[in-house]
Amino acid sequence: MTTSTPLRSKSLHHVAYATRDPEATHAFYTGKLGMPLVHTENHRQGDGYFRHFFFDMGNGDYLAFFQIEDVGEEKDYKTAVSLGAGLPVWVNHIAFRLDTEEELGAMVEQLRERGIDQLQEIDHGWCRSIYLLDPNGIMVEFCVTTDSEAFAQAEDEALRLLREPPDSIPAASAKEVSEATSA
Repeated sequence: MTTSTPLRSKSLHHVAYATRDPEATHAFYTGKLGMPLVHTENHRQGDGYFRHFFFDMGNGDYLAFFQIEDVGEEKDYKTAVSLGAGLPVWVNHIAFRLDTEEELGAMVEQLRERGIDQLQEIDHGWCRSIYLLDPNGIMVEFCVTTDSEAFAQAEDEALRLLREPPDSIPAASAKEVSEATSA
C-alpha cells in the first residue's frame, strides 16, 4: 500500500563522530556545554572493541561519539573531521540552535566562565553565531536566527542559487580566505 504523503524525517535523532579521548569529550560536552551523558554501549568486535556514547542536546536529539580500538580503523585516523579530510575546519561542523541573541550572549559568558575563550563570533546577516573547537578538532557552532525572512527562500530560488555558475557569484559575497591546516 502506497501512502499519498511521502514519509520524511521527524527531526534529528543523533549525529556521531569519532573520539580518541572519551574522558576529554565527556568533560567538554557535559562540563563545558552542559549536555548530560545519557547512554553508553560497549561492544567487542573481533579482537577489538568500541564504545558508543550519547549526550542529550535537548528535544530528543543526541550527539554521539565512538571510541574505537582494532575494529578496522587506520592506526593514524583523524577525529578532526574537516582537517582530517584536508578541508578548512569550518566545512564539517555541528551547529546548535539558540532562540535569542540574549541566549547567545549568555552562552558566550557561560563558555568563558567554563574556561573556553577561543571563540569566534560572526554575524551572517540572517543569523549570529559563535564558533569553538571541541577536544576532537570538530567545530561546534551556537547559532541564533536573527532574520528568518532573510533566511527563507522559495525552493526554486534556492535551486537557482545551488546551480549558479561560479563565475557569476557576486564579488560582494566574498568571505575571508581560509585553508586546511593540520590539527
